[in-house]
Amino acid sequence: MMTPSLSTSAIDAIEPLDFADGIIALSTTRGDARSDDPYSDFNICHYTDDTACHVEQCRQWFCDALGVGRERLIVPRQTHSTNVATLTTLPDCELTDTDAIVTTMEDVVIGVNTADCVPILLADTDARVIAAVHAGWKGAAHHIIANTVDAMTYAGAKAERIKAAMGPCICFDCFEVGDEVVEQFRLNRHDIDRNSQRHPITMKYHIDLPGVCRDELIACGISPISIKMPKDCTRCNPHRYFSARRLGIKSGRIFTAIALPSVKKL
Repeated sequence: MMTPSLSTSAIDAIEPLDFADGIIALSTTRGDARSDDPYSDFNICHYTDDTACHVEQCRQWFCDALGVGRERLIVPRQTHSTNVATLTTLPDCELTDTDAIVTTMEDVVIGVNTADCVPILLADTDARVIAAVHAGWKGAAHHIIANTVDAMTYAGAKAERIKAAMGPCICFDCFEVGDEVVEQFRLNRHDIDRNSQRHPITMKYHIDLPGVCRDELIACGISPISIKMPKDCTRCNPHRYFSARRLGIKSGRIFTAIALPSVKKL
């Protein structure tokens, strides 16, 4: 096992997301962040130019904190697609071009990396089906949430039983976009006027991306009372959370994860 050199323990960099009984759900923070290091202190994302050694250290600490083997941590290579992977066995290679994961496997940690986009965790604890979704504006506009709910339903879940939680992400005030982004939502049949507004001074649109995600979850049949909205904005809190809009795209990522413990552990 690699000897950790981080200044923050993994446990200190974990924020639980309490939204469904019988599961483990969490988001990571930056830990002991340093202003001169866009990857400090805790980052497990492997494709944004952090060093492989630092990423591996963080992953080992993370797995040790959760009590799972490294092979049972599934971290996809995300590309802002609408692709959903359904796992029934541990993959024998990295998941590429994948922005959501669905599984019924126990004691396996699945999750997504974000730094302003919306991370969404979903669970039908009766059917024991869980999912993690990376909903950036492109994925949200092109219905990655609906794709994921469809995959969960195929695996045995029922939409009316699914509970959802969103991790830290960019807020309405911070998410300024061009007109072309708003148009993409309109072209894909979103009622974007409910969740967007043009700023009276800059004349730039702002989008409530968590609000868009909430509307899509409801449209999929998930009850509004079963949806937990994010409590923090990443861009407003760059010392606590990674924010690509603050730090640039070559920076660390929050990891928002979910796991289904085996019945014998409950």
